[in-house]
Amino acid sequence: MNNFVSPIEFSSPSSLSNKFPELLAPVGNFETFMAAIDAGADAVYLGLKKFSARARAENFTFSDVELMTLYAHQRDVKLYVALNTLIRNDELDEIYRTLEELSRIGIDAVIVQDLGLVNILRRDFSELPVHLSTQLAIHNAAGANRLAGMGCERVVLGRELSLAEIKLVAEKSSIEIELFVYGALCVSVAGLCQFSSFFGGQSANRGRCSQPCRRPYSHAGEEGNFFSPADFNALDFLPHLVRSGVASCKIEGRMKGSQYVSVVVGVFRRALDEIKNTGELSPKSRKAFAGELKESYARPATPGNLSGHYPATIIEPQRAATIGVVVGKVRRVSRDGKQWRILLRSSREMAAGDRLKIIGQGKDGRDNAFTLKDGFRVEKKRGGKGGGLIVSLPVPFKCQVGDLLVKVGSRDKYGRRGGPWFRRQIEESVGSQIKERNNTDTKRSRRYSSAKRQLAKSGSGKKSVVAIVKKESSWLIKFADWSTAQPFLQRSGWRVALDLNGKLTAAVAGRERDLFRRFPKLEWSLPPIQYPGREAPLEEIVKRLAQAGFRNFHLNGLGQLDLFSDLAGGVAAFKLATGPFLHAANQSAVDFYTEQGFSLIHLTPELDETTINSLSAMSGIGLGLTVFSFVPLLLTRVPLPQKRRNESFFSSRQEEFVVIKRDGVSALVSATPFSLLSSLERLHNPAISLKIIDLSWAPNASVARRFLNSRRMRLNDLVVSTYNFREQWY
Repeated sequence: MNNFVSPIEFSSPSSLSNKFPELLAPVGNFETFMAAIDAGADAVYLGLKKFSARARAENFTFSDVELMTLYAHQRDVKLYVALNTLIRNDELDEIYRTLEELSRIGIDAVIVQDLGLVNILRRDFSELPVHLSTQLAIHNAAGANRLAGMGCERVVLGRELSLAEIKLVAEKSSIEIELFVYGALCVSVAGLCQFSSFFGGQSANRGRCSQPCRRPYSHAGEEGNFFSPADFNALDFLPHLVRSGVASCKIEGRMKGSQYVSVVVGVFRRALDEIKNTGELSPKSRKAFAGELKESYARPATPGNLSGHYPATIIEPQRAATIGVVVGKVRRVSRDGKQWRILLRSSREMAAGDRLKIIGQGKDGRDNAFTLKDGFRVEKKRGGKGGGLIVSLPVPFKCQVGDLLVKVGSRDKYGRRGGPWFRRQIEESVGSQIKERNNTDTKRSRRYSSAKRQLAKSGSGKKSVVAIVKKESSWLIKFADWSTAQPFLQRSGWRVALDLNGKLTAAVAGRERDLFRRFPKLEWSLPPIQYPGREAPLEEIVKRLAQAGFRNFHLNGLGQLDLFSDLAGGVAAFKLATGPFLHAANQSAVDFYTEQGFSLIHLTPELDETTINSLSAMSGIGLGLTVFSFVPLLLTRVPLPQKRRNESFFSSRQEEFVVIKRDGVSALVSATPFSLLSSLERLHNPAISLKIIDLSWAPNASVARRFLNSRRMRLNDLVVSTYNFREQWY
C-alpha cells in the first residue's frame, strides 16, 4: 500500500506554524546522548534509575543528568526527564527527593503519567515545566485543556490518532502538542495496558513491560503474532503534522543503540529542515530518507492511523516482527569445534560488534541473536551483477541452509568509543560549571521538608491502617448491557452502574425520565476513550440523564468533568466517581481527584495489598475497590487479525483471552477473572466505602447469575486470579 501524501498544501514556508516544532530524541546511555546531539536533536529525553517507563534501559544517576544537562545547554539543546510511571504510595518520599534534585540541576521539563505527581509538581515544584506522557492517555482537547488549566505545558498524544483528529485537538487546545513520528508501536492505547502486569506481575505502568504482545499465540487452529504491530513511521505525513501546529516531533527508542539514534535523528533533522525551508518534502527526499531509515534496523514500518485507517499490514501474524537488515541467505553449514560456521554471500560489510540473528522458516530469530566477535572472515570478493562478499562466520547455535542472516544493530563510532569515554569528555567540557555549582550550593533547599509536612497532613505519610472496618462498605455491580442488569435492579443489596457504550445509549435514549422514576439510584459509567470529533453523542446522553434527575456518574477521563461543569449546579450538583481507567495509585492522586470534585476515587486495579491498606481519604470522600472483574488487558484501535469472532486466543501456557469489540475499540480480555472475594478479610482500610463487581467486560452474561444473591455468591468452582494483591506491585 502506498501511503505517500502530497505536500501540495504547503505553497510556501510562510504557511508553516510560526513556532517550528522541535526534534526530540531518545537517550538511554552516553553513546546515544552524543549521537542525538551530533545528529541535530533540539531536545533529548531520558530516564532515571527509577520512575521511568523504560526501566530496562541503562538510564542515569543524578550526577549523569547534571553533566548532560549542562552539556546540552551549552549546545542550545533541551533536556527532559521522564518520570512517566505510576507511583506507589510508599515511594512518595523518594519522589520529593528526586524532584528536589531535578529542580537543582535545572532540567527543562519532567514527563509525567501519574496525576498524583502532577499534583505535587504544581503545588511544590512549580518551577519545573510539566509535559504529560502519552501514558496518561490524553486523546482529546477536553482532557488536554483540563490539565493545561493546572499549569501543564505540553501533552504527548496517543499514536492511534489520525491526522484529522490531531488537527482537531491542536485547534481546540491551549497546550503544546507533542507527537511521536518514529519508533516502536504499542498495540494498546498507552497507559491502558495491563497485559504484562496481569500475567507475570511486570507492569507497563511501572516501566517493566515484558512485551507479551510480541509473543506468538494460537487462535482458530493457527499460531501467529496476532498482537504484534509494525513500527511507526510518520515521515510521509511530516509536512502535514508540522502544519497542524505541533510543538515537538518525538522519536521513540530509549532502549535502542547509537546507530539507531544517529540514523533516525539525522533523517528527521534533514526532513524538518527541508520542510522549514521549502514548505514541503520532495518525492526524491522521501525515497532517499526511507532508504536510510532501513539502517535503523527497525521492524517493518507503518504510518499507523494517520490517514484515518490502519493499513492491512499493521499486524502480520505470520511474519517475524523484527527483521532488521538482511545480510544474506545461509548457503553452507559446518561444524567448527564447539561452534557452527556458516557461509553466505553478502552485499553488506560486517564488523566485530555487529548484532546479528538467524531467522529460520516461520521463526522470528528471537532466540537466535548474537554479537559478531572473532572468527569472521571474507572468503572471496565477487564483482559484477550479483557480486559482493562470500563470507564465513561462526554462530553459537545450529542453523540450516536457507536460513536468513539479519543485522539488527551495528557498533558505530559511538559504540566503539563507549559510554565512559563520552562521560569523561562531557566532564572536561562542563567541569568548571560543576565546580562553581558545588561552591554556591552549600545549603539544601527547605522546600523538601515543607513538602514532606504537606504529605503527612494529607495522609500520604501515614503507615498502613490496621483498624478493623466498623461500618460495612457498600457493594456495586457494573454491566455493559441493559438486559443483564435488569434482574439486579429488582433486588436490594446492590448499587448498579451501567456502562454508557453506544449500544446501551441507544437502548435508553428517550426513556431517561421513566428510568429515573423507576430506578433513581442507577449509576452511569462513561467510556474510557472519546476520540476527537466523536464527543457529541456522549455529551447529549449525559445531558439528558442529568435533566432526568440522575446524579451518580463514573468518569474515565479527566476531560469528562467538562460535561458536568456546564450543567445546572455544575460539578458540585453530582456525585462523581473516578473509574478504573483514571489511575489512583497513591495518596497524592487521591488528593488530586478530591480537589477536582470527585466524591469517590476508584483505586487502580493493579495495586497490592500493602498499598491498598495504606491509602486514606478526607471525610465525606470514599475509596472504591474492584474485588471481581474480567480485566481488559489492553484497549486498542488497531484491527486485530481475528479469524473467528467468538473464538479465544491462547498463550503457550494456555492462558485464554477473548476479544470484545465496542464502539470502534477492541478489548483483549482475560478469560480468567480477577477476584479478591476470598481475600476480603485482608482488607483493613476503613476508607474503602465501596466494593465493586465489574462485569462490564465479562465474555458472556452467564457469569452474572452467580451474583444474583448478594449474600451468597457462587464462585467456588471458578478459577480466579488475585492479580498483584498478594505480591508487591512492580
